[in-house]
Amino acid sequence: MEVKRSHILSFPIDNESDIGVCRRKSVVLAKQIGFNQVKTGEIAIIVTELVTNVLKHGGGEGKVVICQLENNINQNAIEIWCCDSGEGISDFNDVLKDGVSKSNTLGLGLGSIRRFSDELEINPDSQSQINEIYFDELDNYKNCIRSRKWLPPKQWLGSNSRLETGVASRPKPGETLNGDGYVITHLDSNICVAACIDGLGHGKEANMASTLAKQAIIQKAELPLDALMRSIHQSIRGTRGVVMGLVSINTEQEKISFCGTGNIESFLMSPNGKQNLLSFGGIMGHNMRTPRVFEFPFKAGDTVCMYSDGITTRWKHEDINWNLAPQKNAEYILNQFSRSNDDATVLIISHTI
Repeated sequence: MEVKRSHILSFPIDNESDIGVCRRKSVVLAKQIGFNQVKTGEIAIIVTELVTNVLKHGGGEGKVVICQLENNINQNAIEIWCCDSGEGISDFNDVLKDGVSKSNTLGLGLGSIRRFSDELEINPDSQSQINEIYFDELDNYKNCIRSRKWLPPKQWLGSNSRLETGVASRPKPGETLNGDGYVITHLDSNICVAACIDGLGHGKEANMASTLAKQAIIQKAELPLDALMRSIHQSIRGTRGVVMGLVSINTEQEKISFCGTGNIESFLMSPNGKQNLLSFGGIMGHNMRTPRVFEFPFKAGDTVCMYSDGITTRWKHEDINWNLAPQKNAEYILNQFSRSNDDATVLIISHTI
């Protein structure tokens, strides 16, 4: 793939003050390229962690190059190169896990860089393309990391008028943080991606896992469901892990696609009755099986329901009036059938008539 680089910024690294300088410059460039506030904040984290890593683990000396990149189909990205004079990374995949550190730190830096980067490489083959121009002192550096973050296409800011959604969720009684999570995002006027997420256990660590999974979905919701599941799996490695039910609804084609891992209960309701949606065993972030996507008709009057194991199975779908508003049904199920020893979430989406 041919690329063109512009707005090239180059900074030496040898002092704590360089962290703020590089972060501020990257934020300015990201805004110029067109990144929104959230994505710009993620770019700031990437640059901050890369520069901090040079000072703490990379021999205390290095260099950062930040630039705008455009490929041959006019997609734009921000590209960050960071080289240091440290001992190098013996196992790149290992240090990308949260909690892995050679010094007395939390070991979250490279894990954050990985989560917020669309592409991340160490000493990539394409390095020679910029070495001679931007890293003329490369002999002094032993280690280079390249991060790219692509500018997302303009996202749909509305919702799908043919879908009605309802969600009810609460943490385990006595806890302040909810280990469950959910996502409902509309890619355009026809396509909706939604998920019911359960971080393993409860409390702070479960909340962190489900929150990172939610962020990973929103960042790459346009991917096919199996590819999105694999992306989430990689993004939350090093956390406690999650189980998840994930759907993509296309109201124009009147179909729903489902992919699930773990014990999220999911089913479709239609005039023909109830149809269970099959999830495979495993824990995302740890030992997820190969994702499989199942497709079903999803016509006006149909409903999909997903809920975490904080909801008991001691209720019958026949006792629910599925013609009522999804929000009312979700709140009823949560209030009547949730367990007292776990987080609980119910997500219902109906295709309106």
